[in-house]
Parts: sequence; C-alpha cells; structure tokens
Amino acid sequence: MLGNGYSLPLLGALQHYVNYLDLINKRLPFGLAQIGVCFHPVSDTKQTPDGVKRIGEKTEASLVWFTSARTASQWLDFWLRHRLLWWRKFAVSPSNFSSSDCQDEAGQKGNKLYYNFPWGKEPIETLWNLGDHELLHMYPENVAQLHILTYWLQHPLMILAQINYYYEGCQMGRDGRKNVVPSVLSINGDLDRGMLAYLYDSFQLTENSFTRRKDLHRKVLKLHPCLAPIKVALDVGRGPTVELRQVCQGLFNELLENGISVWPGYLETVPSSLEQLYSKYDEMSILFTVLITEATLENGLIHLRSRDTTMKEMMHISKGPQPSQEDCIPGLRSAGCTNWQHGMSILQLRKEELKHS
Repeated sequence: MLGNGYSLPLLGALQHYVNYLDLINKRLPFGLAQIGVCFHPVSDTKQTPDGVKRIGEKTEASLVWFTSARTASQWLDFWLRHRLLWWRKFAVSPSNFSSSDCQDEAGQKGNKLYYNFPWGKEPIETLWNLGDHELLHMYPENVAQLHILTYWLQHPLMILAQINYYYEGCQMGRDGRKNVVPSVLSINGDLDRGMLAYLYDSFQLTENSFTRRKDLHRKVLKLHPCLAPIKVALDVGRGPTVELRQVCQGLFNELLENGISVWPGYLETVPSSLEQLYSKYDEMSILFTVLITEATLENGLIHLRSRDTTMKEMMHISKGPQPSQEDCIPGLRSAGCTNWQHGMSILQLRKEELKHS
C-alpha cells in the first residue's frame, strides 16, 4: 500500500483510467489487468530498530474493473464465482479452496479466497467493491464538474454545447444511454502464495510399484497438465549411446518446435536405473516419459510411461500419444503435434548412416 492508501496496481489503473476510457469510447464495463512484482510492508512480531518497517516482495496479479454502480454488486459476485472456480479447476482437492466475506480497518467490505494449508487457511486473492470514491479522490478537480453535469443531464432543455463541454472535461462512462461515474472493483491475487498452494495440493505419497516394501512410498507432484512446466521427458535405455541420443535430439527439436516443453534427460552422463528415472520425473511433475532404446533403432518402437497412471506402453515413434493420453496432456494436440513424423524421418536417416558407416 502507498501512503494514500492505494495499492500500487490500483494506483496505476486509476492513473490510466482516463486514457483507456477514451480508447473504448467511454463504454462500461471494462477492466485493466496487470501482473508484476510488488513491494509491501511485512507484519512481524519482532521489533525493528528505530521503528523501521520490513518490506517484502511478491508477484501479484491485479484486475481493476470499472462498471456502473447499478451492476457493481452483480459483477463482484460474478468475479468471486469465476475466480473460485478458476483456482479449483486446476486443483487435485478443490475443496481446499474456499471464500468468505471480509472487512478492512476502514469498514470496507469485500471477499477473500483462501487455501487450506496444513497450518491453516491463508488468503490467496482479495476482491473489493470500492464504489466511485476512488475515482473522485483521484480526480478532485472534476468533482464539481461531475455534480454540475449530473444536474444538467436531468434537464434536457439545457444547451447541448454546455453539456458536451463538461462531459468532455470529466471522467464519466456510459452505462447504456446514461452517463455515470463508474464504481471500481479491485481484484488482487498473490501468485507466490497461490503457487505454493498448488504445490501443497499436488504433492502426493502413493504406493511404490517398484518395491514390495509398504513403508516406501512414491513421491509424486501431480500438477495439473496446464500448470506442469515440463510435459515430456526424453531419455535413453540400453543401446548405442550416440545413435540413441541422435534420435532423442530429433524428437526434442520436433516437440520444441510445436511449443511442447521437454526435459533432455538423454544428456545426463550419470547412469540411473529406470526406477530412479521415473521417481525423479514424478517428483518433477513431468507428465510423460519417453524412453528410446535399441529397439527404437531396429523397429521404431518407443516406451511411453504416464506420470498419473504409471502405465507403460510401447508404440511406434511415428504415432505419438494416443487419444487416451490427450486428456492428460492436452498441450500435445493443441500445439499441433499430431504425429512425430519428423522424428521418424531422423530415425530413418540415422539407420541409413549406420548402414554406410
């Protein structure tokens, strides 16, 4: 919060309000969205010398929504439902996300979205209906003009030129045919705490299929496919290392060209067992592991293993994921990677090179 009580994103949106109002021909509603690093005072039980306040840093997403007072409550309800559904959409346990009414020190009422961490609930997003006070406070020189214009608009016999003169000089928007001072809705999300919420939500301990010991569990980070930073891991099994890595490099380039994030596990020089590889990729929340082996060089078959089901299957390198995997990894199809023909052509090229070597 700044000295005047504004948060930095809200202050920026109010300062640019007039420019964007002209851009959209003064029609309501509209919103200004921002995302970036913000600084804020840190509440701490420890006393600091000379009364110095500690300053923290966080990544914040902000939406400032300008609407008429007539529809402000409905829009606040809409954004509250929309944001709560958004957080729950990507969660393993949606019920850990909840909402409740809140009130600040000045008596301003709003809503907060919470995540139920192991140590208790913490807010991840706040929504406030600030009314028209913020705009009138930001533009005090226009308060008198706004009152005069409101009076004149109720008297159609006034000279149209006079009305236009005051209308152009103040910050009013259009609600249908009416000219109104917008109400301001402020929606702020703490992305750092939100990401922490998803990490806690997605972390799971499941039975380890690699061992019969019941006291050993498999650690899995089951981030939603849309949130998982890496979709596919490429690694090599038994076989000629140089040739296998060449095939992996071809698939790696193909996937990257189609906008699919890939982990180049085949570049690792320290040997690992399949159990260690799968465990590492599960903890990294990688959706699929593709294993290139000597059989790939001989007949084009690859091993595909799913993070969520732990099922392993063999398929031809030219086919790629089947429709059963599309729900788990929608990014493959949406990115246009309908097959891995490029990888197959590289494989054929490598085989031709081996024949002539």
